[in-house]
Amino acid sequence: MHKQIGLRIGLAFSLCALCVAGGWWATRIQASDHDESPLVKADASMDITDLYVFDSGGGETTAIVCWAGFNDSRPQPDSEGVYNEDALYTLHIDNNGDNQSDIQLRWRFGRNNAGAVGVQFENVPGVPGTVEGPVETVLDAGGGARVWAGHSDDPFFFDAQGYLDTLATGTLSITSSRDFLAGLNVTAVAIEMPTSEIRSGSNNLQFWATASRKED
Repeated sequence: MHKQIGLRIGLAFSLCALCVAGGWWATRIQASDHDESPLVKADASMDITDLYVFDSGGGETTAIVCWAGFNDSRPQPDSEGVYNEDALYTLHIDNNGDNQSDIQLRWRFGRNNAGAVGVQFENVPGVPGTVEGPVETVLDAGGGARVWAGHSDDPFFFDAQGYLDTLATGTLSITSSRDFLAGLNVTAVAIEMPTSEIRSGSNNLQFWATASRKED
């Protein structure tokens, strides 16, 4: 049994893609978070940092979920991804406007006898059964869908010094030349799926991601 301990509703959209998409996205909510609560401070595999969703063209939608970024539980930068075999991750999609999850795309990790890490996806829209394979590999899921899981540089920008200076002086001091997260890492999945498989009529879409872990 998995107990859900983390809920992230951070939608970081590509504004250009939104314009091309013709308005079928839900109201934009932009958010990001790292290392924010005692539970995730103690377990980086539960620390979902960012969710990116965008129209990737050709009738496809791409979702990227990141976790295990800058976190008190371990040093950074790290040399490999955080693949917790007791963790279950879910990308939720609401496609009828009732703020309830209509599609739950899940993934988990495991290791073989040689210690190699693999990932298994289930409920990929338009794809029957499960999709599995090694991490750091683009997996063709069939039906126009592709998935990937692996280790990546943190894509979120944050000028920590500028933020602190702004608070102290009241003068906006954030600059693009300082990125506190540059060179630090996240573990991530990227999921490309046919937009037609996740839409329901002309309803807007909402996305959020959760991390759960197996109870002892």
